[in-house]
Amino acid sequence: MTIAAAAPSWWADWPKFAPGWLAFLVTTGTLVRKTWTRRRQLALGPEAQELRTQLTEFRALLEEVTSGNCRTDWFLHDERREAARALRDSAERRDDETLKLAMTRMADAWDEIFALAPAPRAKVRFVGDPVREGVRREYALGASSDLERLQKMTDVAHTALIDVEIAVERLNALERSTHGRS
Repeated sequence: MTIAAAAPSWWADWPKFAPGWLAFLVTTGTLVRKTWTRRRQLALGPEAQELRTQLTEFRALLEEVTSGNCRTDWFLHDERREAARALRDSAERRDDETLKLAMTRMADAWDEIFALAPAPRAKVRFVGDPVREGVRREYALGASSDLERLQKMTDVAHTALIDVEIAVERLNALERSTHGRS
């Protein structure tokens, strides 16, 4: 008897090793898929639906600014003043750089819009008030500067609307890759 004939052939033993290798491949594939999904969920961050609501509300605020119908008292509302801070807080909870950048740029644009907002002016209380002429001149001078500010505000708001669209598209892409939504 020769040595080659006495040794078992690999081809004769492969059926008993195949289930082990298949189990290894399935386990490895499952682990890779789970890791990939977890990374996407972390990039999406907590409260994805809350973020979507926040982005749509912010889009509505920007559309109000671009309409040009915002008086000085419109900017005094607490929720409008805190919109930039809420966006920054939401951006810090995300791991996706594109989404973070878009949200940070929106918050910066909102701060710039508030910096350009017209200051509240004193109203005349009495018809025969001697201060009335000075207030009338102030309104006349303030009207031209308010128009320039309003134009700058609408330009900034249009830029921020583009960032809102980028953020919503990225949020949709992350949700599709994580949850399989269309």
